[in-house]
Amino acid sequence: MRFAALLLAVFAAAARAAEPQPLESLAAPLLQARTYCETGKFGFTTGPNEPLPENRYRVCAHRDGRFKYVDSPEERSQIVTWSDGRTLHRYVEYGRNYQKRDLAARDADHFYERPREAAPALHSRLFRQATRSGAGLDLLGSLKDYRINAELSNARQTVYERMSDDRRGGTRIRVAAADGAFMRYESLYDGVVRGYVEIAERRVDLPLDETDLGYEVPLATRSSWQNNPRVFLSGLFLLTALVGAAFWAWRFRRAVHPYDVVSDRRRYWRVFAWAFGAVAAVFGALAALSWNVPGHPPPFFFIVGFAGLAAIGFGLVACFLLSSYVIQALPRNRIPR
Repeated sequence: MRFAALLLAVFAAAARAAEPQPLESLAAPLLQARTYCETGKFGFTTGPNEPLPENRYRVCAHRDGRFKYVDSPEERSQIVTWSDGRTLHRYVEYGRNYQKRDLAARDADHFYERPREAAPALHSRLFRQATRSGAGLDLLGSLKDYRINAELSNARQTVYERMSDDRRGGTRIRVAAADGAFMRYESLYDGVVRGYVEIAERRVDLPLDETDLGYEVPLATRSSWQNNPRVFLSGLFLLTALVGAAFWAWRFRRAVHPYDVVSDRRRYWRVFAWAFGAVAAVFGALAALSWNVPGHPPPFFFIVGFAGLAAIGFGLVACFLLSSYVIQALPRNRIPR
């Protein structure tokens, strides 16, 4: 009798082990991971007859708040979004557009939805798609409504399904039968797959280095007019001052008398003043004429923009001329009194 009872207990334990677990039980251990990486593809469409696109992605996250998400990795359309735990960065490869925001900023979510996740696994694209945050649910709460579809399940995978009240829309999550790994998320309508997220590779609790969690944007790109106009203009004026200093040093060295250079400089200043006055008058007249002219954007907007560029140009010329006074202050270039 004891042997029969023991044998029955063994069979019962084996049956329980073979029975598929609820989805939330499979996801819960991943939320305790210190690091998480995921590579895969996704695609969504609105029409039933449209082919599903394939967009590749890669994401890695650390429990200290750092993460990196790459859309279309190693392609011309690559977009990299990453965080060092304090600042959110975004770099668009094809446009060389670099932006950064403080994680506490209101528009940080425009770069990356929910950048301050507590668990690294919550950066998973599949988990984000499965989370019904609009219904006020977290990931585990969203997974509780899924039930096993025995008809679609087989020895290789277990298919979990959640249908809407009208039975027209729903979602499926396919899980590997061998190890319970999440493989694919599908959204359906009228029995047609309208969207999916498919995981090709997953790494949990493995060491991550700087290349997994950060991205190095070239200094020239970070300091360009498009990405950082203040730094760009500061560098442009500094370069103009250095070029001006070299030019005026050459002029003073070749001049017979320093007064010859000073005389030329006065002439340059007069030309500068006349040019500035003429350009200011033209832009003023154009601004007055276009004040109430409609458009989208109105012509006045463009006139103000070109006037700003002209002001920068005159500022650079003034910087070039002012650098001559620094060179003139040197002992060998001073005009005797």
